Amino acid sequence: MTATDIASHKVSNWNRQTYQRLKLALSLGLRRQLFVAVCDDLSLRNRLAGKLNAEMGATSAKELLNAQNHPKLVSLNLSLSDPNPLGQMAQWLAKNRPSRSPAPTPGFQILGVERLTRQSPTVQRLFLRRLQAIEHNLSRLESTLLIWLPRPWFHTIQQSVPEFWQLHTAIFEFEGEPTPLPPVGASKPEASKPSPPSEEATGSFKEDLRTLLTQDLVKLADIGQEKQHDGDFKYPQSGSEVPFNALGGGFPPVTNYPTFPYSTPSSPLSVPKEPTENRVAPLQPDLRVGDSVQNEPTQSDEQANDDQYQIPDIKLGESAAPSQPNVQQPSANPTALQADSYLQLGNYYRQVIEQGDASEENLEIAIQAYEQALQYLEEDSPHLSDILNDVGNLYWILSRSPSSVEHSLSYLEQAIQSYQLALTRLVAEEVPQTYAMIQNNLGAAYGDLARHQDSAENLEQSIRAYEEALRYRRAESEPLKYASTQNNLGTAYWNLAQHQSPVANLRAAIASYAEALSYYNTKTEPLSWAMIHNNLGTAYWNLAQYEKPEHWLELATSAYQDALMYRKPDVTPAACAATQNNLGTAYWHLADRFQDEPDAQERYLKSCIATYESAIALVQQLSRNTPPIPINFDVLSTYNNLGLAYYQLATEAHFSLDQASKSAHLEAALNQHVQACTGVSPQSDSYQTTLSYIVKTIRAFYREGGIAGQNMALSKVPGQLLPEILPRL
Repeated sequence: MTATDIASHKVSNWNRQTYQRLKLALSLGLRRQLFVAVCDDLSLRNRLAGKLNAEMGATSAKELLNAQNHPKLVSLNLSLSDPNPLGQMAQWLAKNRPSRSPAPTPGFQILGVERLTRQSPTVQRLFLRRLQAIEHNLSRLESTLLIWLPRPWFHTIQQSVPEFWQLHTAIFEFEGEPTPLPPVGASKPEASKPSPPSEEATGSFKEDLRTLLTQDLVKLADIGQEKQHDGDFKYPQSGSEVPFNALGGGFPPVTNYPTFPYSTPSSPLSVPKEPTENRVAPLQPDLRVGDSVQNEPTQSDEQANDDQYQIPDIKLGESAAPSQPNVQQPSANPTALQADSYLQLGNYYRQVIEQGDASEENLEIAIQAYEQALQYLEEDSPHLSDILNDVGNLYWILSRSPSSVEHSLSYLEQAIQSYQLALTRLVAEEVPQTYAMIQNNLGAAYGDLARHQDSAENLEQSIRAYEEALRYRRAESEPLKYASTQNNLGTAYWNLAQHQSPVANLRAAIASYAEALSYYNTKTEPLSWAMIHNNLGTAYWNLAQYEKPEHWLELATSAYQDALMYRKPDVTPAACAATQNNLGTAYWHLADRFQDEPDAQERYLKSCIATYESAIALVQQLSRNTPPIPINFDVLSTYNNLGLAYYQLATEAHFSLDQASKSAHLEAALNQHVQACTGVSPQSDSYQTTLSYIVKTIRAFYREGGIAGQNMALSKVPGQLLPEILPRL
């Protein structure tokens, strides 16, 4: 048995020791040092890197401007266009010359190597060549370089770039830890219930609407007259014109979009990314962007509440069934006729989208129609800002189902441009509610953009937009919208804390969540109240990674328990399972903090196990529904979390369990890991991680019961796994 085997079940303690060694090595400030930190858990990696920044020096732009010298440590995200660590270091030093000389050269940590996995082989080979070239430039390296690697890249570099590998000074390996599931979810804005589509809005009628985008609108009246004679098209009654001012009514729940970070608590030794991957990205609390949640959510409502993305505010108006365009009779002003016709075409498709058919085709037609209308509207039209806001919303929705990341970025950028242009047409003091709504939408769009590029910069833009919205979204006149924007602001601060100044930004997030909470009550907004408590629990947990861990973890468990008062299995089962998952993770971390108090540690571990089991049982129940109710976290990682908690309970010597209890806990641990392993792809990283858990548990059986114990454990392992497990024993 190796030293790693002995310490491996005390994950957080192991990581704390490794972190202290890494911090000490960096603080020495030696020249020509190449350090490698290995961590598959992106959430843990981000926390450790942020903690190094917070404890070793300023790295934000504002702090650098006020600093007399370089910070001790600078974080750089690896460029995907030219992945050249030394080149990026040189560029940073050239741009940030100290105000006084001489100044010590800072150390650098390079993040984001894992993103190369999604790049082309050409880019990946370029990165390896850049590492290979470090050998020739090492004599000019005046500082320490730390590169964070996931294990697949760690092994690739060992094998493919031996020149670089021979130069490394030290390796620091971190094990995964459980991370709370980000409390996610956005509710659609409050709106009148849309009516079902009209029977006339079908067939040739829809085709005629499409032709408006390509036909000469001077002939529009003739087209309308022909349809009136056919009986397929009738002019609306006078005064029935569809309002120009926006996507009235609420969008339907946005579901089944890929997510980032994502999102379950990760196993004590492995953190899942976002739901589309096998591991979770940094935590992201719930995002409320619209008005209040509905009082009694249906299954589809709950699915919307579990969506990670922010839904922009929508200018609310009377929402009706998709109605025929109100084509006007020819007038003396053909420009006004063209604008009006395009607007009504856009409004028709806007209503179709609101009522559930948010296909790319419908979104694109609505955008084209509104953009054509903008070309014909007068500069002083009172409708310009509302239409531009609608265009921004449509681009925002389109960004959620693109064929590529590049398209998603393009749509988000166009949404931001539309919101910004809409704001230039407004005087905030004259229309404060509209101005606040668009600023809120702008904040949401920047938050989405931060998922793809320039994270810290775009999150700072998001925060500025939310704060500007709060200047005009008054609590006394719009309390729920005010609370929603405060929640969004808290989420933006939380996300920024994953990149810089974690303690300050987490405290700001907690303050915003607390402010939002004061405008919800359990009688009228129980689910919103619970959601904010879930957010607070995640923020408290995150802050516990940097300071006063016992204090903040206790607050986190209390917040999650409060959320579960209203996130009930029979009301919001998916949200309930997610919060139970978070609570189990908080208990796990509390158990780790009380290793010197066996009674408290055992109590927290048992609470952790009970809570994880409740979450898993609820997920199994949801899977049996017809259709199954989706969840927004990786339950296979929860199986691993539960298995590791059982393993720790069985192997801690100071718990003084009898042989039968130890065997029962080890058997439960093995069963959970087998459940996780049989549910993942053999090609995934999590598969190999789970296999290592199974091997470790079988070794524990051997220590407790010899060959008989090992054979009993092997009898419970599926046969297809044995060829991979036996050679490791």
